[in-house]
Amino acid sequence: MTDVAFETPARVRLREGGKIQQVASAQDASILLHSADWPVDRIQLHNAASEAADEALGGRGAAKDAFNAFVIAATEVDILVEASSGENRKTSRVFFESSVRTKPHGGSSVRDVDTVDGACEILIDWPHAKRGPYYQSAREVVQAALGGTATPHQAREAFVALADHTGVMIDRGAE
Repeated sequence: MTDVAFETPARVRLREGGKIQQVASAQDASILLHSADWPVDRIQLHNAASEAADEALGGRGAAKDAFNAFVIAATEVDILVEASSGENRKTSRVFFESSVRTKPHGGSSVRDVDTVDGACEILIDWPHAKRGPYYQSAREVVQAALGGTATPHQAREAFVALADHTGVMIDRGAE
């Protein structure tokens, strides 16, 4: 097995107040995913991340796929601190567990929203005349998720509620 470095490392905190760990490669991800330190029972997203990391290590998968699967699994169990880019540290896109397919603002183009940032972009462009309580609620939860005080799951649910209420949702994705 050959270790495959991630383009950007992910940083995780396994326990409240615990030390932040850097996950910089498929091997780092695999070790953590297979360890007893993983914070909860093994779930589908965890298993997918383990498989993606192992495939990257075996040369059968891409490092980017292993990284994305790891970030999604770490986000689901609320241990992701950030994904950083060397000295230019910035929060990476935090992925939803599944995408939400929309036709924003009644247009003809279809957009798959699969990140908290993607939901934020749509909310920024939301027509002012159509902003009501569902919009306000979704905006607050999405901003809280960007700030780390709400989970991506909560942001997705608020965004789905808005999209469903306003009729711009085509497909919820796998629930």
